[in-house]
Amino acid sequence: MNAQAGARESQRTTRGEGMNLTSNAFLNAGTPLRRNRCAAWSVGRLRGSVLALLALSFAAAVAQAQERYPSRPVRIVVPFAAGGIGDRVGRLLAQHLTDIFGQKVLVENPAGGDAIPGTVAASRASPDGYTVLQVTSTQIVNMVLRDKVPYDLLRDFTPVARTSSTPLLLAVPAASRFRDVPDLIAQAKVKAGAMSYGSGGIGSISHLSAELFKRAAGIGSLHVPYKGYAAMLPDLLAGRLDFTFMGQGDVVPHLSGGRLRALAITSPQRVTALPDLPTMRELGFKDGESAFSYTYVVPRGTPEPIVRQLQDAILKALANASLQEHMLNMGLALIPGGGELVVEQIKSELKQWGQVIRDQNIKPE
Repeated sequence: MNAQAGARESQRTTRGEGMNLTSNAFLNAGTPLRRNRCAAWSVGRLRGSVLALLALSFAAAVAQAQERYPSRPVRIVVPFAAGGIGDRVGRLLAQHLTDIFGQKVLVENPAGGDAIPGTVAASRASPDGYTVLQVTSTQIVNMVLRDKVPYDLLRDFTPVARTSSTPLLLAVPAASRFRDVPDLIAQAKVKAGAMSYGSGGIGSISHLSAELFKRAAGIGSLHVPYKGYAAMLPDLLAGRLDFTFMGQGDVVPHLSGGRLRALAITSPQRVTALPDLPTMRELGFKDGESAFSYTYVVPRGTPEPIVRQLQDAILKALANASLQEHMLNMGLALIPGGGELVVEQIKSELKQWGQVIRDQNIKPE
């Protein structure tokens, strides 16, 4: 019995030792793999934590930058010559924005090239809210007048705010024989092709408004384009041109001086400054409305909180009584609105002027 018990104990011991040896060998063999997996998991977790911290830090930095916007001067790009009405509008707005922001807002005038170079440069500026572009009917018309324009106002920019527009006046020299619009039309039909009108250039709103009028009235008239209103005025005042369409702010000083007479206005309703002047619509021209608009945009990609700050500040400026008085004195109608109205304005003018350009077969210089 003792011998058998000893033998069995010996077998259990041997089997136990074998099992222990096998288990230990298995565990020892698996240790490097487990260590590698643990190390990889630790590195991955660390990397994820670092990336998360970086993302949070970046978001915090962006938020902080937006909270203190603007922390340096903001520039409004007005791609027209200094001293013109667009420049005066831009500087008036910049003055009031400076007061609102407590930070300088400056106007830059990269003029020339029908506002194309200045608009392109603004589209390529950093989208940080420190470059604001004044968009007018000129830049909108470029998109339908020219085959290849190196910008798209709807694609390359984020709309901020719509501010104002100026209606146009159908004006004649003070000594003109035309007393009203029906008289002008009647004379033009009698002397077909003998009359002439001047404009601020091919594709200008004065040109397109005159073509819109000619088409609706069924008359012919020779177009004489100039390099802006200033170049055209001497010939108009001297009677070498029969009529023109000019912005209200450009015409009114000559009306009060007795050098020009206005026959009609292209606004939807009569204006306070000229209460006796009929609108084109009143005279039977249902499509006779036109205006030169002013809106503001920023480069595409500008953070939304900054866009909202700019929009709020511009709309606040437009509510200022002093600014309103100055704009009215310049012949401007206030049409304040947010970004959605900027898009609506651009699309409306693309449609209106695109149709006139196609119908009248107008080509750029």
